[in-house]
Amino acid sequence: MGASISSSRMSKDAAAARLSTDNKQALATFLESPQEEGFSAYLRRYLTSTDDDKALAQQNLAHLLSDDRFIQTDAMYALAGLGADKPSSLEAFVECVCQAAMKRFWNGQAGQLSADGWLATWVLTRPKGALLQVYGNSECQKQQLLKHNSLGITMAGLDDESSSKHLEEWLADAALPGHVSADAWRVWWQHSAEFHELMCLALSHTLYPGQPGSAADAGFVRLPRIAEHNLRGPQLDSAHTSDLLSPATGWALSRELPQEARLNWARMYSSKYDGRSWSTFKKAIERRGSLLVLVREMPDEGCAPRVFGTYIDNDLTRNPGWRGSSLNLLFTIHPGDKLPPGPIVYRTTGFNDHYQYFNYATKTLPNGFGVGGQLEHFGLWIDSGFTNGHSNAAATFDSQPLSSHTEFTIDAIEAWLVRPTQRLDLDDEEGAQKSAVESNPEAAAMLEMANRTMYSKQLPLPTADMETN
Repeated sequence: MGASISSSRMSKDAAAARLSTDNKQALATFLESPQEEGFSAYLRRYLTSTDDDKALAQQNLAHLLSDDRFIQTDAMYALAGLGADKPSSLEAFVECVCQAAMKRFWNGQAGQLSADGWLATWVLTRPKGALLQVYGNSECQKQQLLKHNSLGITMAGLDDESSSKHLEEWLADAALPGHVSADAWRVWWQHSAEFHELMCLALSHTLYPGQPGSAADAGFVRLPRIAEHNLRGPQLDSAHTSDLLSPATGWALSRELPQEARLNWARMYSSKYDGRSWSTFKKAIERRGSLLVLVREMPDEGCAPRVFGTYIDNDLTRNPGWRGSSLNLLFTIHPGDKLPPGPIVYRTTGFNDHYQYFNYATKTLPNGFGVGGQLEHFGLWIDSGFTNGHSNAAATFDSQPLSSHTEFTIDAIEAWLVRPTQRLDLDDEEGAQKSAVESNPEAAAMLEMANRTMYSKQLPLPTADMETN
């Protein structure tokens, strides 16, 4: 380990030249600040070692920010303290990074969101393919793979049970001090894109502390190949809190959304605060813009309840047919009973265009809100009765059931507006003039299913003035 670092280290002068003026000033301020716990303690210990050499601190920080993959990998291993005389555990280090990162990402707003504890385990198991290719082999093969960092073999023969077993072995190593070698660290770090973002956020939070919500809190520590838009969390409506959207869930989901849907989030509906009412829910979400809808199922005996939901990119408008955008998503936050905990996100496949369904006040067609799948067999369905729903496997998203069971009872629902509507015609849909077909949605749906041409689709209903002419 030591040889691999020393052979490629830059000099103190070269390292100082690589750091920006802002980084140097931030580093000096940090070193003069009072001692803190958590990630700050890891960083201080790494930067200064046993002496108070500012040039050494600049050199070590430059190694963390280096665009040389090998220098950076070894520097991060030293930062985590995994090879120290009194080594830390990787799990403890990741937890500290996650805590600091969430404070930075939400810019002091994380207190408005619910608590959760799955993020560290999710991050540790994200490079699942790389980990299984190492832990799914014999000890001899494992050492060869780690030595050469060769991950080109296939994982044939690793079923779900075997995969879970090997991931548990990795998590057990990560939980014990000194059980993650430098070679195992390299495999994990180099395949952990999400942790790179979290590390960037943690470094930024620690070196550029600012007042929550202030414009001064704009400095970022840059890591190679990290997009800046992934480092800025949405601004939340300060008047609203969430029982379903946690800091980790919000961060993980925001990474999946279009950039323009990551700026400002406002809670439009909460069954806890607005009452359990389909009428209130539909008014809150109809023709508003892009939405995150989250559902928590009623807990089942012996099973933790899941939170799941959808991102809707286009406006929800009442219609008896399928509408929407291929940017829609389905997701579930897995509680970790069989798979590692955390979000599983499903994107559209192009198999069909059954992106969203939103209909009410009809007698022969489903009344409610659905995403993906087929009528009566949706990928996610919230019935207008507002008590029950279902989630089936859906080819639209290549998704598995989001809930613990296909049929679920609703415990709580929230809807968040993440991008206001782009529509120009914001008149009340009830008062707008409709065509003859639009005024008879059930008949229109039957004609569409029968592939019949609707010649009157653009013709308005007759009015008194038309009848007298």
